[in-house]
Amino acid sequence: MRFIKIAVFDFRNIIRNPTLLFSNMVLPLILIGLMGFVTQSFFGSSLMSSYDYYGITMITLSALLIIMTATNAFMEEQVKKANIRMIYAPIAKAEIYLSKILSTFLIGTLSFSFILLIGQYVFQINFGGDHLPYIVILISMLALFGSCFGTMMCCVFGDEEKASSISQLPVLLFSAFGGIFFSTYGLGKTVALLSNLSPVKWIVECAFRIIYDNDLTLLMPVTITLLGASVVCVLVCQLTFKPEEFTC
Repeated sequence: MRFIKIAVFDFRNIIRNPTLLFSNMVLPLILIGLMGFVTQSFFGSSLMSSYDYYGITMITLSALLIIMTATNAFMEEQVKKANIRMIYAPIAKAEIYLSKILSTFLIGTLSFSFILLIGQYVFQINFGGDHLPYIVILISMLALFGSCFGTMMCCVFGDEEKASSISQLPVLLFSAFGGIFFSTYGLGKTVALLSNLSPVKWIVECAFRIIYDNDLTLLMPVTITLLGASVVCVLVCQLTFKPEEFTC
């Protein structure tokens, strides 16, 4: 019950922050519309439109960037005083960082599910039709990993700015080689090899197989991998989080 109260408090802090709400609920729609409009001539009359392609890739990028929401929810200046009160309260340290993970995950899941729903049923973007629930599960698991990873970076570095800055490097590399901004097919063997090392590539590949081939074979391995990576991040949080360092 006490943990739920802390998580609700953190959730309210996030939804009261207009910047975080904009980045999670509005910015993905702007990115999909902008990238889809600019590149629509490249897709011609193919089965997949530019809006369909960037619908998946931009929602994937947005789910990954929830790392920034997690670092902000944990160490942003306005919530720091509340965090210090919790640190001095007789509660387990795990309740502090787990509440940040849960609140960030909830705001991410709600935001991205809303975008997927209005994208498919209002803007006619192909998010899978009857297979939409599988895409929601996939993106939610990525949001969970992003929430755990961002919180872990705060526990490791103890500084929001440093955690956010360092987190951006793998996000950019994984996104570039994962086909977020442009398709990596036909760019040579070296790029193909590097793209295979990007987890983003397999998430996007999984989504497209579900939508266009009714192929669910990648869904379980990708979901389990994201869940496993999230558990590893939580374990690192438990090992590295030192509440006394957050009182400075």
